[in-house]
Amino acid sequence: MLLVTSATYSYVFSVRADALVERQSRELNKQIVLNYENYINSVIETANSIQAASLNLDVTREYGRLQEVYRFNAEIKKDVVAVILLRDSGELVLGSVADIGAGSPVDEIWFKTALQKREIFYFSAPHMNSITAQRKEEVISVSKAVEYSENGVKKVGVLLIELNFRTIGGLADKMNLGVGGHILIVNDDDSIVYSSLPQYGRIPSESMAITKQRYFGGFKAKIAHNEMYVNINTLSHTRWRIVSVTNIDDIAKTKRQMVALSVFIFLLSLAGAASVDYLISIRISRPLNQLQETITSIESGNFLTKAKTSGQKEVVLLAKSFNNMIDEIRSLMDRVVAEQRDKRKTELRALQNQINPHFLYNTLDSIVWLAENQRTRDVITTVIALARFFRISISKGEIFIPVRDEIEHISNYLTIQKIRYINRFEYVIEIDEGILDLKVMKLMLQPIVENAIYHGIGDESEIITIRGYRDGAFLVFEVENTGYGLTEDKIREIYEGLKGDGNKGVGIRNVYQRLKIYYGEEADIRIKSVLDERTTVSLLIPLEARAEREW
Repeated sequence: MLLVTSATYSYVFSVRADALVERQSRELNKQIVLNYENYINSVIETANSIQAASLNLDVTREYGRLQEVYRFNAEIKKDVVAVILLRDSGELVLGSVADIGAGSPVDEIWFKTALQKREIFYFSAPHMNSITAQRKEEVISVSKAVEYSENGVKKVGVLLIELNFRTIGGLADKMNLGVGGHILIVNDDDSIVYSSLPQYGRIPSESMAITKQRYFGGFKAKIAHNEMYVNINTLSHTRWRIVSVTNIDDIAKTKRQMVALSVFIFLLSLAGAASVDYLISIRISRPLNQLQETITSIESGNFLTKAKTSGQKEVVLLAKSFNNMIDEIRSLMDRVVAEQRDKRKTELRALQNQINPHFLYNTLDSIVWLAENQRTRDVITTVIALARFFRISISKGEIFIPVRDEIEHISNYLTIQKIRYINRFEYVIEIDEGILDLKVMKLMLQPIVENAIYHGIGDESEIITIRGYRDGAFLVFEVENTGYGLTEDKIREIYEGLKGDGNKGVGIRNVYQRLKIYYGEEADIRIKSVLDERTTVSLLIPLEARAEREW
């Protein structure tokens, strides 16, 4: 009976430990895949933005503006080496570099593939940048066939984005997979795109053999004389496979120790008396039950549970090893969550501080027009409003500013737009004095007001009203414009865009995302409209939130 009991406990521990190892290994692999897919999606979004600009702006007539778009996208991201547009014959149209060096694009596989398979983005294997006339470094070429306008005619070319390969490697550098653990990225030709090992030559032959045989799933394997757990997943858009190899040798040794301990206790119990047998059984079963309860608790997602380190020496060692493993897993998970949050903060701050170049260009054009028509007073008013607009936009790098500064920022913006639109609208600002000194997230009203102007101004003069007041536990800002109004379908489409499901409303979606990040889920944007009368957009900010202290 004791033998059956020991074997049962050993089996249960083995099964639970294997399940836990498999689950955690899959989660780590999933997080690695998510990191890469987020990065790849950001590259594709950049490419789509550039493609849209290339089609909307004529290469010949608006070369300078389009060139600035290419340079801006190359400079704003550290991992982008170059962004260029080529004709289908391989000639340079424009880009973030002056020329394309001595290489011939038409002979490159990324160029051929982009023209042959126009509906996909092609991600090449790492190679030296032989096309762009930049310093030599290892890059990944992302290419796609795109349409662009030249002298009013649509043409087909190839958009090329060269990415610094160090960024690809850096996405997985902080993952701790144990002694001998490593990450491989291979393409559909089974060629290595990336290895976390210092030199590709150190990759165990077993890893490459497994990678060529298996295309998906998780399983155990013996690699370099160590027990490993291998997970293979495919990255969307690229056909790359990510192979994560996690060392589980300690768990395997612990399981073998468990079996040896069970056998030892069984043989010792046969030689002793019934009472000794009973005491030994209790001494062993109790810590094992506790460990089993700990494993069950961890399986349910409670990673704060610790195994009690009491009882037999071997069980204590097992519990300590198990606790160390859980601590390491929790540390890795916390680190990944923190890195993703920091990355999100950085992206939102970049969006928050970004200045719309079209607004600046249009304002300067308006100033030139006013000067040519000798409207000196309007020129002075516009320049002063523009200076104040940028001063508050920058705000010395601060994320939160007093309500009075936010309202002054909007007033300057409306002053400029009113002169630009030749008094085609009037505006009214109604702000309770009691909220003027409260601090709020800056630049949250401008995108809403901008939408009210661009989508609400018609042939007749309209009125834009901005209100700010307390309402119970919330600070409320309203932007109302008279005009055409919105249908229920249009409002539903905007709400879908706020949550990231639509392709429109980038400005208001930016405000919505920043509200959620800075103020929590209680913060919200609400839209009401009466057709042919008015549209009202309300921003609700919980007064209890103290986001400015956390950021």
